[in-house]
Amino acid sequence: MVKQPGGLAGRDHALSQVANVFFSIAQAMAAVVVPLLAIQAGHAPTTVGLIVALSAISQTIARLGMGRLMNIFPTKHFIVAATALLAASCSTLAISNALWAFIISQLLQGAARAYFWTGAQTHVVRASDSSVVALSKLNMMQGAGQLAGPVLAGILGAWSLPIALWAAAGFSAAAIVPAGMLIRFDPFKKRTYDTSEAERSLWANSGIRAAANMTGIAGAWRGILNSYLPVILSASGYGVHAVGILVTVTNLAALGGSASAKWAQNLGPRFSLGAGGFSAGLGLCLVAVFPAPVILAVLFLVVSGWGAGVLQTVGPALSADSVDPEDRGRSIALIGTFRSVSLLLSPLIGAGLVLIMPSVAIATALSGTIVAAPALAALKKPRPDE
Repeated sequence: MVKQPGGLAGRDHALSQVANVFFSIAQAMAAVVVPLLAIQAGHAPTTVGLIVALSAISQTIARLGMGRLMNIFPTKHFIVAATALLAASCSTLAISNALWAFIISQLLQGAARAYFWTGAQTHVVRASDSSVVALSKLNMMQGAGQLAGPVLAGILGAWSLPIALWAAAGFSAAAIVPAGMLIRFDPFKKRTYDTSEAERSLWANSGIRAAANMTGIAGAWRGILNSYLPVILSASGYGVHAVGILVTVTNLAALGGSASAKWAQNLGPRFSLGAGGFSAGLGLCLVAVFPAPVILAVLFLVVSGWGAGVLQTVGPALSADSVDPEDRGRSIALIGTFRSVSLLLSPLIGAGLVLIMPSVAIATALSGTIVAAPALAALKKPRPDE
């Protein structure tokens, strides 16, 4: 951690949270609009899953090299680049709803998400005495943006989906200014390991393994939320406004999960992984099977969102606290790759299930069950080395 003078640290915190809110609003708006625009453009539900999967592919590729790149570039550069990439992503799809536009847009969005969240998480951890507190605040402000984003998407999308995307592009472009004013932390030092240390990779660390599981489940949850949930709700008779509100409810519950992350962390990684993962998957499964009446949909989405909020906050904090300070960037990027891979696999698995299941809802319910399954392993008695 690089300590800064109080005033400078406070200014940096405010700037990072402003950039976070703007970026989160833009990302949340796109998450609601993209599947609806794809359906409106005549693309099949299976294609929607494949389109969203493209974002996860580019996110995974972008994250794979971030550990090394953080030894070269300051973390703020990743945040600035991310805001510009997301603005370009939304603008591309606002111009055209042809398949090529969806492909380019999702590839840009994936890179933007990789650079922003890994860069922002690393940045706030380096400037804080408590990783989980810093990440909880980051996720709380992200949650605020994800509350406003779907509502704005619903309001503007009911008028015109492309206009909603132009608005999202504007929010992302606005985030460039505060991101560019952040403290310039030096790149991480390249680590020099002795022979014994070289044989011990990050994967030998039980904290990293648990963190990878948490972020992997959270990524799969987000992948389903961004692809098939709006489609299911729309097919169940909910209008664009209602879909936006229900997604906002889900993100509000995730905000609550982030707020309770410190409490969950104090109960240990097994509790965070087991309770968070099971809740996230079970809620998705139930809302897919019982999307109506609305009170049940809200209940199931709250359960699911809370679990995901715990996972996406405790996971990165655990990875940062489990390694040497100079390895924090590499560890956060590493578990972020797990999130990217799961973001890729969950829509792809969903697309495959849609082909063999009687309906999209049943396919999504099965996907939710798959998401919850790894969390059950956390309930087993730990091995002596854990």
